[in-house]
Amino acid sequence: MDAMYPILTRLGPFFIYSYTAVFTVGFLFAWVVTQRQPAQQTLPAWRDAALNILLLGWLGARISFVWLNWSYFAERPSELLQLWQGGLTAFGGLAGGLLGLGLWCWWQKRPFLAYATLFSPAVLLLIIAGWAACWVDGCAYGATTTLGPLSADLPDHFGVFAVRYQTQLLGIGLNLLALVFVLLWQQRWGNGRLFALTLLLAGLIHFALTFLRGDSVPTLAGWRLDSWLALLFAIGGVILLQYGRLSKSKQVGK
Repeated sequence: MDAMYPILTRLGPFFIYSYTAVFTVGFLFAWVVTQRQPAQQTLPAWRDAALNILLLGWLGARISFVWLNWSYFAERPSELLQLWQGGLTAFGGLAGGLLGLGLWCWWQKRPFLAYATLFSPAVLLLIIAGWAACWVDGCAYGATTTLGPLSADLPDHFGVFAVRYQTQLLGIGLNLLALVFVLLWQQRWGNGRLFALTLLLAGLIHFALTFLRGDSVPTLAGWRLDSWLALLFAIGGVILLQYGRLSKSKQVGK
C-alpha cells in the first residue's frame, strides 16, 4: 500500500502539511478521550497539567529531533523553526511530557501517578497519531526486505521506492491493540497500574519495530539509540508495575 503525501493541499500562499494535519487530528481525539475518562472528575485542574505536558512534550520532541539530525539543520538553520513540516521524536516527546507533568505535580503538590494514569490512553493515541503522520509523510520508514506479509513497495522520506517493512502501519496496528488492552484493563481491574502498563506496552512495541526500520539514527553498542530508549521505558514500566503490586499488597496486609 503506497503512501507519501507530505502536502495535503494548498490554501492560497499556505501549504497544509500532512504530518501536521494528521497529528493535530490525533491530538484532538486524545483530548476528547481524556475528557471522557471517569478519573478526570476527581483530579482538579487536569487541563492545566495537560497544557504543561503538551508544552514540555513538544519542546522535548523538537529538541531531540534537531539534536539527532544536527548535521542536516547545521546546513539549513532556517528550517529549525519550520515546525509545521513535522520533525519530532516519540521518546523526546514522552520524556518532555513526563518532565512537564512531574514539575507541575511537584509545584501543585498533586499525585503524579494519578494524573499520569489519566493521560495513559492519550499517550497511546498520540503514538498512533505519530505513526499515522509518518505513514502519510514517509518518515520512520522500514528497512528494505523481500516481499512478504509485512512488506510492500514503499518510499523512504526522500521518495525512493523499494520493498520495505511496513513499519508505520505495524506501529499503528500494534499500538491500537495496546490501547484496547489498556482500556480493558482499566474497566476490569481499575486504574492502579494503568500508566505502568502503558509504558511497558509502548516501549516493547517501539523496541521491536526499531529492528525493522530503515531510517538512519545514531547507534550505541550496535543498537539504534531509539532501541535503547524504548527498552529503558519498558523497564520503567516493569518497575512501576512491581511498585504498584507491592503497594497494593501492603494495603491489603493492613
